[in-house]
Amino acid sequence: MIRNASHEDLDAILEIENGCFTRPWSRKSFEAELFKIRSDFLVCEECGEVAGYIVFWYILDEAELADVAVAEKFRRRGIASRLITHCVEKHEEIDIIHLEVETNNISAVSLYEGMGFKPKGQIKDYYGEGRHALRMSCRRTDYRGD
Repeated sequence: MIRNASHEDLDAILEIENGCFTRPWSRKSFEAELFKIRSDFLVCEECGEVAGYIVFWYILDEAELADVAVAEKFRRRGIASRLITHCVEKHEEIDIIHLEVETNNISAVSLYEGMGFKPKGQIKDYYGEGRHALRMSCRRTDYRGD
């Protein structure tokens, strides 16, 4: 079940975030997302647990996939793609979606490429020294979600 994130979900979200990223978002960053306009902060609940979440920013006809992660025990079940597709379908006004992903995160890059995202450039040291980001974008007409 996909639903809005709540303050009660933050401990589970932070556990997932800290398990997925070497430079995780802070509690304060996630708390701010709970109240932002033009932002979807959603969780996917499986078996009564927060299995994954997404932070999706949008303005006019553009969106940014700011953060998406899935708990290790729930991976390979299509949760990330369901969360992304939910946001894309919810916002029909969006024409293009952007994201950054660490260049060596092969599974995430493959997921995004499979959904229609294309590399648009690289950002040097985005995730720390020697850890570069791949900037990717996808037009709605090229999107291949669930």
